[in-house]
Amino acid sequence: MKRRGPDSRQDGFTLMELAIVLTIITILAVAILKSQSVVDQAVVAEAVASIKDLRAAAAAFRQRYRYLPGDFPVDGGIPEIPGVQAACRMGGANAGNGNGSIEPGESACASEHLIRADLVKGDPQLAIQNRQGAIWLVRAADSGALAAFSAPVQNVLVLSNIPCDMALEIDRKIDDGNLSSGTVRASQDNAFCTAAGNQKAILASLAAAL
Repeated sequence: MKRRGPDSRQDGFTLMELAIVLTIITILAVAILKSQSVVDQAVVAEAVASIKDLRAAAAAFRQRYRYLPGDFPVDGGIPEIPGVQAACRMGGANAGNGNGSIEPGESACASEHLIRADLVKGDPQLAIQNRQGAIWLVRAADSGALAAFSAPVQNVLVLSNIPCDMALEIDRKIDDGNLSSGTVRASQDNAFCTAAGNQKAILASLAAAL
């Protein structure tokens, strides 16, 4: 009886198997990229909606109380907006002075004024939030924008932690697509945000005129 010799075949992938593996990897990569694109689009849409909603809320607040949120000199004894903390009323550390500019201390009260007035949703003890973080109402000079805002813009909304590519898309949807001009400006310009490797760089701030 002849004894069988060792199996001389070598283990490994056939060309067909390699093709299948590469196809699966490609499909997964495309799915991941599409998923990230959907998330990015959702963040942009949310930021645009937040800017539009807060512009409308600030305008409604001004129409109702004749002052901008934060800048409103709320009565210290009988506050026109129920529940506003003492620091945000006349005599308080962050009280509004009614000069038309949302100054640094007043900015801390702007969110509370809007929330307590039932014009936006949120925790009155915190800044207004979206997916990327806090949104602040501040005077234009404190926006952190690389290029100063032109008159008559006095006050702006500031969004933080916005990647360059999203900032450009937000600007295109609301303004002129230029981060250094118009009613939407940023702490970096288009040249920085379109440079190789900077598309996902995080902006210190993206400011939109109220």
